[in-house]
Amino acid sequence: MPYVTQRTLLMPYEVSVIKCDSYDETLMRKAVEASLAPLGGLGSAIKKGDRVLIKLNLLSSKPPEAAVTTHPMLVKTVVRMVQGLGAIPILGDSPGGNSTFISYKPLLKNTGIQAVADETGCQIVNFEEETVEVTSDKARTFKKLRIGKPVMDADKVIALPKLKTHQLTYYTGAVKLLFGYVPGMMKMEYHHNAGRDLDLFAELLLDIHNVRTPDIVIMDAVIGMEGRGPSAGTPRKIGLVMASKSCTALDLVAASIIGFDPTSVPTVKKAMERGEGPTSLNEIKIHGEDVSSVVVRDFKRPETMGTAPGSGLMAFIGGMRASRPAIDKNKCKKCGICARDCPPKAMTFTKGSPPVIDYGKCIRCYCCQELCPEGAVNVKTPVLQRILR
Repeated sequence: MPYVTQRTLLMPYEVSVIKCDSYDETLMRKAVEASLAPLGGLGSAIKKGDRVLIKLNLLSSKPPEAAVTTHPMLVKTVVRMVQGLGAIPILGDSPGGNSTFISYKPLLKNTGIQAVADETGCQIVNFEEETVEVTSDKARTFKKLRIGKPVMDADKVIALPKLKTHQLTYYTGAVKLLFGYVPGMMKMEYHHNAGRDLDLFAELLLDIHNVRTPDIVIMDAVIGMEGRGPSAGTPRKIGLVMASKSCTALDLVAASIIGFDPTSVPTVKKAMERGEGPTSLNEIKIHGEDVSSVVVRDFKRPETMGTAPGSGLMAFIGGMRASRPAIDKNKCKKCGICARDCPPKAMTFTKGSPPVIDYGKCIRCYCCQELCPEGAVNVKTPVLQRILR
């Protein structure tokens, strides 16, 4: 049976949208339970003895209040619920860039995840440590994908994305979160080979999603991020916890809530085209709040949104309009992280000086901005783009 047909028959689209005003432990527990109840509860997917990988967003070593990473209170809540079912929770991710055991340890502390592990006794894994090659004949990009071994070893996967904007993909949520299945250095290679074409990159993200689709996804949208996401934007209160058994359906709902046309989000649009996600809100059964009542109408979009080049004349015009990264020399601490982790190696770094960008090599993946610990990489908007806006 074709994959798309099988998904359609087995899993109708349902998404829960539940209000949650803060990260208070009691409120969070109630919101998560309320979000899962219409989906059959956590017990509909997790059984006693299951080894459950809880996939986090641990993009960078930032404190919870920066809204860059999955909030530790949501993590703690889910860990306790998994343990309550007699299953074994395992926390894991592959942060951006050249992540190592040495850099992972302080990141876990700064994001509050180590404290959750210490309190609950759950294990933490780093996908860099051991990987496996997964072959997918149905993939539209790479037929062989390098994935963290804990992802494939887990009996079940729970994904905990953060609702944020993204300079490359405009929005980052459930599907984009799973790029973290891939070890950091391999992510750079995939960016280099697929990041020049946003549609192709979206196909890659969906291919990774299909290698190991989460059994449950619970989105941290209490405090999200707007503007220059996923790491240099502004925290923005949304006041929601959302849940689904479909990453693609959840992303369509979340994009709608922050006022985006879902078809403007590459992963949502490609999921529609591939038959792997709903094509509108009408195809989704919404539990909890009505979407129209919780829309954030003034949510700030990323500066790059809608400026990707096309082909032919449109590529020429798009190239003139295209935003590009620029180093803020006043903020730059000359650490060289951006140059080290630049997928196309378009940045030159000399110790003691700010990096220099070769725009002829730059693929506008914005990894430099995403990974800069000082927020010293801005997006430069060309005059033509400002005129045409």
